[in-house]
Parts: sequence; structure tokens; C-alpha cells
Amino acid sequence: MKETLSTWIDGELSGQQADALPAQLRDDAQLRRSWDCYHLIGDAIRGVHGPDLSAAIRARLEAEPTVLAPQRRRDPGKLRWAALSMAASVAAVAFVGWIALPGAQPGSPQIAAVPAHEIRPVAMPAGEGAKDYLLAHQRYSPSSAMQGVAPYVRTVAEQRSSTGR
Repeated sequence: MKETLSTWIDGELSGQQADALPAQLRDDAQLRRSWDCYHLIGDAIRGVHGPDLSAAIRARLEAEPTVLAPQRRRDPGKLRWAALSMAASVAAVAFVGWIALPGAQPGSPQIAAVPAHEIRPVAMPAGEGAKDYLLAHQRYSPSSAMQGVAPYVRTVAEQRSSTGR
């Protein structure tokens, strides 16, 4: 049927078939779609353009009324929560800074660097058995964070005077 339609569009069909095609176009939707497609293809080949749809669409858009929407109100609850969370963040940073930086507080003692040649070791006499006690309880000392043999390197030394021997 499409070949007959194409032949009729080209003007090469005559007779009874040509007389029957308009009635068939009226009754058959698929045949009408083929008719439209063939004419569109022929217009494209000849360089004929269809109607200017953009001008019609533009004219209809300009004719539509302008809708003015009111400005959206801000939710005061969300604004309040945002302000409270920012204030809590600032307070947390200030608290951590106050605890972590004690030298920044007014009236706190300042730590000054002392040259190495001014530092003198302090020796205190230890009683009998102190060495054994310290060696036995050194693992409970909070300063021994090192593992293995390293804590035993920092043992307490007993200094005896050479005159007492």
C-alpha cells in the first residue's frame, strides 16, 4: 500500500487506484501518517521549510499573564537552630582553647627556656632497699609508656660516696 501511496504522491498513479486512495486516507490512520512522512521527506529534499513555529510560540508566551509570586518566608525555627549550633561551636572551640592553652590565661605562670649549662641535676639520698623497690614497681609508673627492654634503661642509679668505703 505504501508503494501505491508513494507513486500517487509522485503523480505517477492513475485510474481506479488513484480514485480510491483519498477514501482510504480518510479511514486509515497509519496510511495518513505515511502520507505526512512522505510529504515531509519531499519538503526536506526540495528545501521547503514548514511553518515558523518559534514565532507562534513566542507570541503565545508574550500573551500569557505574568505571575508574581510572593517572596518565600524564612522559617524562624531553622534560623534559631542554625544560630544556636553556631554559638555552641564557638563555645566549644573557646573551651578547648582555654583548657589546651593555659599560658594564654592572665596571671598564669609563664614557662621560660633555661639554657642547658644552668641546669644542675639534683641528687637525693635513697634509703636501703629503695633500688629494689623502684625496680620491682617500675612497671606501675605512669612515665613508662615504652614497651620491651627500654623501660629498664631508665632505672634509678644509686650514688655512693667514695669516702664511705
